Amino acid sequence: MTILNIGSINRDRIYVVDHFPKPGETLAARSAAVGLGGKGLNQSIAIHKAGGSVLHVGAIGEGDTRMRDEIQHFGLDTSGIAEIQGCMTGSALIVVDANGENQIVLDPGANTRLSVDQCLNMIAQMTVGDSLLLQNETNILEEVCAFAQGRGIRVVVAAAPFDADRILPVLPNIDLLAVNEIEFSQLCDTGIDLPSEISVLVTKGPQGASFIMPNATIHRPAFCARTVDTTGAGDTTLGSFLARLDDGCEPETALSYAMAAAALQVGRQGAASAIPNESEVLELLGESATSSTC
Repeated sequence: MTILNIGSINRDRIYVVDHFPKPGETLAARSAAVGLGGKGLNQSIAIHKAGGSVLHVGAIGEGDTRMRDEIQHFGLDTSGIAEIQGCMTGSALIVVDANGENQIVLDPGANTRLSVDQCLNMIAQMTVGDSLLLQNETNILEEVCAFAQGRGIRVVVAAAPFDADRILPVLPNIDLLAVNEIEFSQLCDTGIDLPSEISVLVTKGPQGASFIMPNATIHRPAFCARTVDTTGAGDTTLGSFLARLDDGCEPETALSYAMAAAALQVGRQGAASAIPNESEVLELLGESATSSTC
C-alpha cells in the first residue's frame, strides 16, 4: 500500500550551544549546520528508510532547485512538490543544547501555500487501504481529512505544532493521531472526549512511546542511546511506525522498530540526515537485514 504524505518541507539551520541563551544573552555556537527538515519531510524520509512506500506532496519556493535535488538524493519522488511563486521555502532555526534538547523557531514559508485542489486530486487517486499522513504545519488539514476518510483511506495526523482550534474540528475524521507527551496533555486539557474509534500514538522521549487503541494500549520503552540531538525524533518514530504497520506488522512489532529507529536517530546530529536505514535498525533489534520483523 502507499502512504501519501501531504507535508511540510523546511531548510533547517542548526546551532549547537552549551546552554540555551537567556534573554539578552549572545552565545557563540560550538558548531553550526544546514540540512533538510520539516515534520512532513522528516516523516517521509523515515517511511522510505524503513522500507515503506511513500509519495510526498508539498511546496517549496520558486526556483529552489537545490532543495528539490537534495530531496531526490534521499530517494523520494519529487513530482508532488510544487514551486510557489513569490514565496520562500519554509525554514527553521534550531538551537540544540549540551543535553541534546532543542528549541525551534519556524518560518512556514511555502508550507502554508499548498493547493487544496492539487491535494484533493492526489487523494482521489488513492485506493482503499492506503494511508494519508498530515501535520499541522500546512494549510490544508481540515479541507482534506473528511474527503480522505470518506474514501476508505486511513487518515493519520501529527498534531504538531499543537493548536486546539485546528486539531479539534478534524478529530472525527482521523484514524490515528500522533502527539508527544506535552501535546497529549494539551489535548486532554481541552476537556474533549476523543472519538471512540481513534488510535493515539504518544511519544515520550526517554520513556519510550505508547500506542492507545480503542480496545488496548501497548507501550515500548526507549532503547538506551547516547543523545546528541533530539530534533526529528518524534518524526522518525511516527514515520517508522507507519511504514511497519503498512507492511503488515502488528502494532507491538511496529512500535519496537520505531523505538530502535529513534534511538539511532537521536545519537546523530541533525533531523532528516540522521534517520537510520532499515538495516541499521534491524541490526540494533538483533536481527539480520534479510530477516523479517513481522
